[in-house]
Amino acid sequence: MTRPTRLFLMLVFAATTLRPGLTTAQQPDERTPLVVHITAPLIETRWQDAPSGVTLIDDNDIKDGRAPLQPTDALSLAPGVLVQNRNNFAQNPRVSIRGFGARAPFGIRGVRVRLDGFPLTTVDGQAQIDAIDPSSIKTVEVLRGANAVLHGNGSGGLLDYRSYPAHQAPFARVETQLGGFGLRRVHGALSQQHEHFAYRGALTHLQQDGYREQSAVERRNIGLRLDHRQGDRDWFAILNHLNNPLAEDPGGLTFEELQSDPSQAAPLAKAMNAGKQVDQNIASLGIVQRLSGANHQLRLQGWLSGRDFRQQLPFPGDSLVRYDRQIVGGALHYQRPLGDLLLHTQLILEDQQDNRQRYCRNIDLEPFICRSGISDDLALDQRESARNSGLGLQLAGPIAKEKGRWVIGVRHDNLRLTIDDNLQAGGIDNSGERDYSETNYSLGYSHSLDNRWSAFGQYATNFEAPTFTEFANPDGSGFRPGLEPQTSESFEIGLRGHLYGSQLEASLFTVRVQDEIIVDDDPGAAPGDERTFYRNADRTRRDGLELGARWWPRALPRLQLSGALTYMDARFDDTSSNDLPGLPDWTAFIDARYQFQQGYFVGLAAQYFGERYADDANNVEVPSQTVTDLRLGRKLASWRYDTQLVIGIENLFDTEYLDNLRINARNARYYEPGSARRLYAGIEITWF
Repeated sequence: MTRPTRLFLMLVFAATTLRPGLTTAQQPDERTPLVVHITAPLIETRWQDAPSGVTLIDDNDIKDGRAPLQPTDALSLAPGVLVQNRNNFAQNPRVSIRGFGARAPFGIRGVRVRLDGFPLTTVDGQAQIDAIDPSSIKTVEVLRGANAVLHGNGSGGLLDYRSYPAHQAPFARVETQLGGFGLRRVHGALSQQHEHFAYRGALTHLQQDGYREQSAVERRNIGLRLDHRQGDRDWFAILNHLNNPLAEDPGGLTFEELQSDPSQAAPLAKAMNAGKQVDQNIASLGIVQRLSGANHQLRLQGWLSGRDFRQQLPFPGDSLVRYDRQIVGGALHYQRPLGDLLLHTQLILEDQQDNRQRYCRNIDLEPFICRSGISDDLALDQRESARNSGLGLQLAGPIAKEKGRWVIGVRHDNLRLTIDDNLQAGGIDNSGERDYSETNYSLGYSHSLDNRWSAFGQYATNFEAPTFTEFANPDGSGFRPGLEPQTSESFEIGLRGHLYGSQLEASLFTVRVQDEIIVDDDPGAAPGDERTFYRNADRTRRDGLELGARWWPRALPRLQLSGALTYMDARFDDTSSNDLPGLPDWTAFIDARYQFQQGYFVGLAAQYFGERYADDANNVEVPSQTVTDLRLGRKLASWRYDTQLVIGIENLFDTEYLDNLRINARNARYYEPGSARRLYAGIEITWF
């Protein structure tokens, strides 16, 4: 640990005990569950009345003394959710919900992601969340299960991020964290109101050397939101900028390398300086028009994004990847009451244009010719286009003397994927297109058993088309022959309610998938080509149980316990009946937080992953793991500003664990180890 970091930790510790002129933040005598509303299902509803599994995570869960490195850090509070790859910023966090998305070697696949109403999931289905600043997020709604009727191409669910609104009490905020492995993070935000106009701006700068070799990162996030209220009409504009000039990739290790030194990088990753650089800009403009009567409104939102990307992969060959991406889209939502019924309609139009190139580099990063029929180092040059139009309808209404509530939905999507082969190696044109026309349905029902408990159930279908990355052809450019979309049917039942100061939700689910897109462990690629390729499995299935809870014990009103427990049996539905790789049978998370007098608080969190396999054949078994984090802090308040001081320890018991498991990895490089024990400290000051 560096000398400035040690000095900062000492100052924070001293400030927690000596701070004249401030009072401790006022604490309630007793915490009680609140009735909350959710918007991820499009038709706004109470959490108690949702027809499927949903978890609401707020800013207290996201921060509360934690080091907010990634926008996925608090998702472990949601049952059914598996989060990996927190520390490899070149590949970004991987999130799976009910097993969907576990195959992704990078980013988020099979799970839709939205930020303030616009999609961070590309038109072809891949999501990157490096544009989300964790310190700017107010809430995350985690919608588990099939969502094609609501949000289109995707099987696993939805992560719906909402930033702090601009219309709130004016404030200025500065926060910073310093910690082990070179962690340095600074965040600033400003919010102001002028009659009907309000704005909020935020800036975050993150630097980290990383626990492993070749894992440093530098990233800047800038965001601006403008709101204007004009009677029954609200205008809003959102600007988002990402600058990520450094994100190194340490790569995966073999088992022998993992046992020898988990902090090392893969030899080629270090030799070839593997990593990425990204610049991205997003702009969104929208209007909400409230019409006559309650729940009668029109919402129109458009968005435009551009992403410049460069990545050096850790193997010689066609390993230098570059693309520039442009996405333009718009959504029209109209909702109105029809007697006792509520109708919601949506029209979505999106267009994605990628110009993608791959270049040949040897181990010394020198250009060379690696593809026959080409006279230079260019191995792939193609324009990838994805266009989608979606038309959806939802209808909800009461039943059984208004104790029950049903929701039906239908959505039709036309998705066209096109590749124009600009290289045409050897005079062969591998251009082509794929057209998909899909209609999906859902039927959900919730029933109030009494004023505390409700039961729910949902049946839904969905589809998930391959992305351009998944269409990668081992033989060169164009679409990989034979790769098709996956389709699935899902059914769940559940119970949620309040009991003895607790908030509980339990779900049983079953999913049957046809033609699931999985990692191909024998793609027929050239020797040394470590790219990930995909194929279709015949059938797979998932059966599981999810439990989520928050408890405020009446005997200890200053204690809050939050937890999530998931059991899932996910396997190939064939003669092998093997487990789907990467998915543990059991996962559990528990967080305990106690608020002392004088503003002090302590939090302890533990994450458990059960046993799992790294390959389709179930030959490589990965043992279970448990990781524990500790955080201590103090909240202080005055009439002009609030202060929070924090000291935390990640991986309290210095456990050896995996931060990421690479499924069916080439050359048995399955393992990305997690960080050793790390001490960090932070301070946050808010002026009013």
